[in-house]
Amino acid sequence: MRHSLDRTRTALRDHGISEWQIEADVLLSHVIGVSRANFISLVYGAEDSLTRPQATRLKGYLDRRLSGEPLAYIVGRREFYGLDLEVNESVLIPRQETELLVEVALEYIAARVRRLDRPTVVDVGTGSGAVALALAAHTQNARIVGVDISRNALDVAVRNRDRLSAEGVEFAQCDMLDAIAGPVDVIVSNPPYIPTGTLASLAMEVRREPVVALDGGNDGLDHFRRLAIQAEETLAPGGVMAVELMPDQMNDAMSIVRRHMCNVEAVSTRLDLMGNMRALLVKMP
Repeated sequence: MRHSLDRTRTALRDHGISEWQIEADVLLSHVIGVSRANFISLVYGAEDSLTRPQATRLKGYLDRRLSGEPLAYIVGRREFYGLDLEVNESVLIPRQETELLVEVALEYIAARVRRLDRPTVVDVGTGSGAVALALAAHTQNARIVGVDISRNALDVAVRNRDRLSAEGVEFAQCDMLDAIAGPVDVIVSNPPYIPTGTLASLAMEVRREPVVALDGGNDGLDHFRRLAIQAEETLAPGGVMAVELMPDQMNDAMSIVRRHMCNVEAVSTRLDLMGNMRALLVKMP
């Protein structure tokens, strides 16, 4: 089995995949059906070889990865904010930088819970349900709704909700906030924000993710503009909106807020772990 691991690592490394060691571990542990923690002790503590069916599956997975398919789609799972989530090609793969949205939203949800019996939180473009379910796992007494335009994405979100027993989270199919009746206390969103002209230059594996979850129009801010206009009418007094964007979009995004959201108390940004502006925060008076 150690030989299989070494060969997989070498193939991934030679193909230029940066996290080749971790990805090889994940692929092989997925093939033999054990957790990564147990897999390490199994590989280094025994001389067992893969069975022929296991070796065939590993080769198939490796071929798919080398062709540019994201690892998360191959194994059908992605960890996000401590949750093990199902993902497939219908949803954007949750990323670590988006965990900042969860942290920011939890701060404001806690503040709203102290003032309200049950504040309403809406995750716009919920995809796999990652943000909505992470919020539900770390807060109580909040009504959490995830919305998405894609029925296939919502099917994934519902399966994640049911598997995690997060019965209190609601999911609805709609475009942005079209089907949401205010007032909403907290809006969170990781909208499509990649400029159309740069989509072709993205890494091959990113281009395999649904374009509807990536393409933000000419400047990447088309969806944000619509969200800002709708949030003006939907946010409750004292409500907050937190949106993930690219660092170089923040100044333009703040200008959009000032143009389309007349009644705003404060607009600010929050840095991610790399020190980049990642979340735009809008607070209503």
